[in-house]
Amino acid sequence: MYRVALLITALTVALFAIRITGPSDLMDKDQERPAAYVLDAVRNGNWICQRDWLGAVTSKPPLYTWLAALASLPTGRVSLVTLMLPAALATLGASLLVLGVGWTFFDRRAGLLAALTYLLSFVAMKQVALARTDGLFSFTVALVAMLAFRAWSTGRWTWFWLAAAAATLTKGPLGVVLGAAGLTARWWEARSGATLRLRGNHVAGVVLFLVITAGWFGLAYRQVGHELVDQMLGSELVGHVVGDNKGAGPLANCYKPLLYFLARFAPWSVVACVGLVRVVRRPAAAEPERRLERFLFCWCVVGLLLFSVGAHQRGDLIFPLVPAAALLAGRELARWVRPVGARAFGCGVVVVMAGGLGIDWHNCHVQARQETCTQQTEGMRVLADQIRQQADESLPLTHVDDPFALQFFLNTMQTAVPVERAAKLLQGDAPAFVAVRNLPALKNQMAGDDSRLQVLARWPSTGEAFVTVVGNRLSR
Repeated sequence: MYRVALLITALTVALFAIRITGPSDLMDKDQERPAAYVLDAVRNGNWICQRDWLGAVTSKPPLYTWLAALASLPTGRVSLVTLMLPAALATLGASLLVLGVGWTFFDRRAGLLAALTYLLSFVAMKQVALARTDGLFSFTVALVAMLAFRAWSTGRWTWFWLAAAAATLTKGPLGVVLGAAGLTARWWEARSGATLRLRGNHVAGVVLFLVITAGWFGLAYRQVGHELVDQMLGSELVGHVVGDNKGAGPLANCYKPLLYFLARFAPWSVVACVGLVRVVRRPAAAEPERRLERFLFCWCVVGLLLFSVGAHQRGDLIFPLVPAAALLAGRELARWVRPVGARAFGCGVVVVMAGGLGIDWHNCHVQARQETCTQQTEGMRVLADQIRQQADESLPLTHVDDPFALQFFLNTMQTAVPVERAAKLLQGDAPAFVAVRNLPALKNQMAGDDSRLQVLARWPSTGEAFVTVVGNRLSR
């Protein structure tokens, strides 16, 4: 298994390298806010509770922010690598967890194929270098689930609750619910005559869970007050369950999670569905394997049902269910290739890996360059380089309505100001520089007193500017 784990690690590193060396899409998929949280921790020292560049309190618990910020501390700069490193490590962790579980409870080929179906899927290829909590949440939920399955057998729950705390600090209490969903298989097992029941003491684990999660929430509430409750419990938790921004209520889009699962985990989702049917119609004879397959079934199906109830629907929400589906798909694929010899099987694995890497490279280095958000993000990188060439890092640059990607590449974290405030700064005697998208609106606020404005940098350099940096005097 050691060599196979190295193979999975190498594949994950290759996927991350392909993504990180391609053009950045930081302005897409709501990645700017997590980037702002990390910079708020590193640059402004706000480690307990962060805000974005618009002044809004963080919408997610801080575990992802902490990990990315810690990775950035040695250099003092938040780079794309350090920003996305937690996502890459989490994807690797989930892959190795899938490999180990499949290898132990099914067979070697099932474990390897399960890990490959997880890594060579749209889900892992996206989350491996995505500046969001999705990859870390998938890993922590999978860890919670596997520790729940272990505790079902051993009766020891402390590690389950510690993992549950990590999942909760990643994306909220939903992580505990999703991770424990597979335990509903206990009643299924009981109906089949199995005698293994849920047992054990939860006191120590629950205490640790509350100290960690409630302890952080209490410190954050002390820092920002009721705004934290309104954001995390009101908008993010309750709001996503009872209604979305289009006015849809619970169950209005109940069919979408299943469609998202079939599309985002394709083509392996079809194989996983075959595996789900097999669990019901022809369960395994050995009790440990049967218990695991039913646990995985409930983890996947109950999770889909939970997502179907909520009003807020997004394709990435189903990512924490994919490790379970990958294990079932891997075992099904292992059944199909059982007659294949070891050499032919190894060659097939190499071909599949090479094909997956080739597709990912094309998507990241060719197709992505045509996307508007990618072009604009790279434009902000170019603009940041222009600013650094014109002035040092002490430049008094104020941000109005420019994308946060510009601040990210400048390694700064400031709250954007209204255009009126920016106009007053430019009209003052002190040196002032402003990054703005809507330059005419800024000039209108200056009421004809814009004659001394000088352009420090702009992108693009020709045609209509997307973002312009102007000042009341040249920096040099």
